[in-house]
Amino acid sequence: MFTQTINWLGKFLQSRVVLTHPEAPEDTRVINLFRNRAELKKELGDAQEEIHRLRDRVKLQEAATARVREQLEGLEARLAAPLSGLNSILHYQLRDLWATAHAQIAAMVRELAQQREDRERRQFLADLNRQTFERQQSARANLAEAERNNADVRGKLAAINQGLAQSRAWWKYFARRDLDRRRLAMLAEVGAAEEHLHQAREELRQVEEQGGAKYPGLSLDARRVLNLTALAGAQVLAQRLAPALLTRVQNAMSSGEPAGEPADAPTCVASMQEVARTRAAIMQGRATLHADSRRLIDRLAATVSYRGTSETVPVDSSVQAALGSDPGRADIGANILEQDLWSVSDLFYE
Repeated sequence: MFTQTINWLGKFLQSRVVLTHPEAPEDTRVINLFRNRAELKKELGDAQEEIHRLRDRVKLQEAATARVREQLEGLEARLAAPLSGLNSILHYQLRDLWATAHAQIAAMVRELAQQREDRERRQFLADLNRQTFERQQSARANLAEAERNNADVRGKLAAINQGLAQSRAWWKYFARRDLDRRRLAMLAEVGAAEEHLHQAREELRQVEEQGGAKYPGLSLDARRVLNLTALAGAQVLAQRLAPALLTRVQNAMSSGEPAGEPADAPTCVASMQEVARTRAAIMQGRATLHADSRRLIDRLAATVSYRGTSETVPVDSSVQAALGSDPGRADIGANILEQDLWSVSDLFYE
């Protein structure tokens, strides 16, 4: 990599040198010499900075590779021993259970978000088309009226001009003076009619251009409902786990490697079977997750509060109060919003 950089630098420096004819004036040769020297120093500095940046990136990559190698070696050492191997497998099964629950909540929120966006987009386009049509009709009516007024004023001006052309005789002096006065007034009306016509055309053009307005995105109410959906889904899935298992899942996610004293083999096997049953139950209940969450979503929407009118994430205390007053709620021993259960904050819409 460094050899290629140096070769590129040499070629670039050669291309930047300004050759001076031997018979050129001495002042010109000196000026070109100093200009070449300044440009060479600048390019050399840029190349050195690039080399330092690449070296830093290589060091960072080497450090990351070393950490990954240490983790793999530690995992191999744990898996080599039967008891620590069972505990390691259980640890990653707990993390997989967490990932399964998170994926189900994310899929539910994503599906609902798509439905709300499709509905709001259709409503936005319908409202936009209706408003655009009404504005276009009004603008076209104004334009037609401006065109009629302009044509009428120009017709009157043409009649006055024709009268002036027919009043050239000296005995029609007073009639011609009156026509001149009327012509000046009519010219002012023509100018005003032209301005009105120009404004009407510009208004119609702007209305037609604004007809292609873009969908602004999900509304505030929709984003709040989606965030409440994530909270309700997290609550429902937490209720499907035993409190002790939920605590172990949280501990597994807070540590990248198995922590604490390893359990004996029978306990590990029993825990693995519990994790497998719970994961299967979660997967089988995937179709009913939204239906089970619907009641909680309605309760949360009716009772939670927000810090500001533009906030989309409810206040934690109001969420806990809403869930605590739910007669069908099982005590999960965890605070969904405060403890960020199932990482619901990653699914929130701001």
